Amino acid sequence: MREVHGVRRFTVALDTEPDAEPVTFAMQCVVCGQSGRPVELASGASDVEREAARRRAALWVKRHRDRNREHFTYRLVETSPYRLVPGDWR
Repeated sequence: MREVHGVRRFTVALDTEPDAEPVTFAMQCVVCGQSGRPVELASGASDVEREAARRRAALWVKRHRDRNREHFTYRLVETSPYRLVPGDWR
């Protein structure tokens, strides 16, 4: 009996399928690690829509800062769905 095994190459690519998870934006406080609620953005959104989502996410900073007067440093966390795309066999 003889067995043949093949190796397939895969590429990591942005998931643009209709059932892909949404892109999200959230602000995070660097001082304490707390984050605002993620703002979801549909796949294939325009640059204008992406910037609007970033601004909506940034609204959380003011509320957090009002409660934590010594917190001055924040980061924007963007999450994008990716998937493995099958390629050639070797």
